Amino acid sequence: MTADVVTPVRVETRLAVTIVVADGAPSAASIVRDLTFEVPETRLASMDHLAGPPGSESVVLFWLAPGPAPSLFADIVAWASAHDPRPGLVGVSPDGNGADSEAALAAGFDDFMIGAPSVRETAARIRAVHRRVHRPRARVGRLSFGPVVVDVDAHVLWVDGQVCTLTTMELSVVRALVRARGRALSRAALLDDAWGEGNLDVSERAVDNVILRLRRKLGRPDLIQTVRGVGFRLAAD
Repeated sequence: MTADVVTPVRVETRLAVTIVVADGAPSAASIVRDLTFEVPETRLASMDHLAGPPGSESVVLFWLAPGPAPSLFADIVAWASAHDPRPGLVGVSPDGNGADSEAALAAGFDDFMIGAPSVRETAARIRAVHRRVHRPRARVGRLSFGPVVVDVDAHVLWVDGQVCTLTTMELSVVRALVRARGRALSRAALLDDAWGEGNLDVSERAVDNVILRLRRKLGRPDLIQTVRGVGFRLAAD
């Protein structure tokens, strides 16, 4: 099966931000106040925001205490991925460390900041995530290789005809492997494709974590093969 080619569709999404402050996190009041000068449509919310669907925001920024449980990142990504359009996800941990950043990005966050970023840096990263997540793009239909079929527009993946539920990040990695059509991709190449070229905040270990989860979720651990000294490739059958 080859990819269908459909007329490009342009959809504009307005930049609006909700800052969700987790319990125990430092106060975010000052940055919210100052951020409105850079991004006028900015509002504050509590973690109760996750109890319902996203509102009008195109990006949700989570202001977190250090050392959040990995399950929190997974829950946030699942919440965002269950809605269309999916909001961009940015995390900030003023007192956090590299392990927090790596866990968030591996779970599927679009960006993560450690320390107390300036208002200008925060606004710039929010705009970058907004452009990346909501950029107008051509509809390219379905891609397939071996038993794997990916609907790029609907963000759905099938293996042997069975639907697999994946996070946005996991789907990005599979899509890159499908496009490689059996050619091995290095961890660096997968980082560039899934997390964005030049994202220096993510280590190659994040790729290994995503591959490990994919092998469990796809139901066929042998489908994604490790090529020693190179990286990973998708098996043809």
